[in-house]
Amino acid sequence: MNKANKKIETKREKFDSKSKLGIPILLLLLTYGALFIFFNSLAPLDSQLSLEISKMRTPVLDAFFVLWTNGGSFLFILLVLLVLWLKGERRPAIYLAVGLVADAIFVLALKTIIHQPRPYEVLPITPLELGDTDASLPSGHASRAFLSAVILSKFYRKYTIIFFFLAASIGFSRVYLGVHYPLDILIGAINGVLSGILIINLCDRFGTRRG
Repeated sequence: MNKANKKIETKREKFDSKSKLGIPILLLLLTYGALFIFFNSLAPLDSQLSLEISKMRTPVLDAFFVLWTNGGSFLFILLVLLVLWLKGERRPAIYLAVGLVADAIFVLALKTIIHQPRPYEVLPITPLELGDTDASLPSGHASRAFLSAVILSKFYRKYTIIFFFLAASIGFSRVYLGVHYPLDILIGAINGVLSGILIINLCDRFGTRRG
């Protein structure tokens, strides 16, 4: 009876392990599929929202968001990773490093396939930041910010709300600055969250095998 129970438990663990990897991948594929299907119908609303948000600008908010948006830059998150590593927080640093690489691949692939122009290239919006010259969708800043929020929340759960609030505000800053559409941020956020979950499960699985 014990052997039978062990076999059932082993099968259950294998199924759970596959599910943890398969579900985020499936959701990513579904998200990308829905994007291609509904993109044209959502584009007018996306443009209108961008224009409305650009009307909210004030000198104080302009100065704030120009600085705040850097929280989603690759260099800033790399700096966070290095600080964690130097403090001896090796596991979150490794997870974050793997996540950054995977996120860069996913985002670059989508940008290359969709190749959507930036809002300031087609709308009467003056960009408050001109650094990125690649395609608009998805937002790399939003994707990295939400990926980081997911991974850091695994290790520092009591700060989960703060991590996601910061990620959302960074995402909003990209629209405010006129360099991304709201849909870029939404897809970037979904990409970051699901990629983060996938990376956590992969790293956990690899760490368990190594252990």
